[in-house]
Parts: sequence; structure tokens; C-alpha cells
Amino acid sequence: MTKPELKVQLHPGWREVKIPNAPTTYVRGATSDSGALQISLAQFRAGKLPNASEQLLVAICEKMASNVQGVKEKSSRSGICDFGMFGTVVVRGNSPSYFQVWVLSNVREFILVTHTCAKEPDPVEIVEANEIALKIGCTWA
Repeated sequence: MTKPELKVQLHPGWREVKIPNAPTTYVRGATSDSGALQISLAQFRAGKLPNASEQLLVAICEKMASNVQGVKEKSSRSGICDFGMFGTVVVRGNSPSYFQVWVLSNVREFILVTHTCAKEPDPVEIVEANEIALKIGCTWA
């Protein structure tokens, strides 16, 4: 079986940081003010393929976002991305202050992306994180 490899196109100023036992993690800028953008891949290997739909992807995001404490604002959307289709949920709350999760799917593979910020992020960071997430691709070696 071939091994998938994520293809991530970062904006200038974003860099990878190594966190033990964590998924691939990126931050924006050189300070600790940035939120963490984390990306992981799940590959469906055997059996009947899941019935992935935009609604299912949003539902997965809703479940992941349910851990935000003190929710003040929540929104969701779905559509087409470079990898296939996506669902996303954005939550502003007390802890964390900002959380966005995306689930991307080409039906066989699923990419999970989270952007978690302890405090309200710079609006440009939010835009860039969304662009990075929706442009993620995958190749097979």
C-alpha cells in the first residue's frame, strides 16, 4: 500500500514547530502570540467506504468543537477545496478563545486541521489559516 504525504502551502511568516506526540504543527510569526495550526491525516484502508458528505464533515467538526468552554459565537460552512470537499466549524469562547476545525475528504482519506488560539487571533492569521487548510493536498509515495 502506498504511503500518503501531506502537501501544505504555507503563507510567508508561518513555520513548523516540533511538539512531542502532537500532529504536524505550524505557527505564524516568531512570537508565542500565534495560535497553533495542526494537521493530521487518516486513510481508509479496508471495507466499505464511508458515505462522506459535506454534512457529515460539518457534523464531525461540530463534535470536535463541542469541547470549547463558554461558547460565545459559533458558525459552520462546507464546500469544495483542493483535496475534495470540506466541512468547518468556528467557535469563539472562553477556553480556548478561538477554535476552528476543518475536516477535508476525498472519500478515502480524511484530513483533520485545527486552529486553536488561547486569545483572539489577528484577523490576518484567521484568513491565512483558512487558506492554508483549504489548499492542503496529498500525494502517494
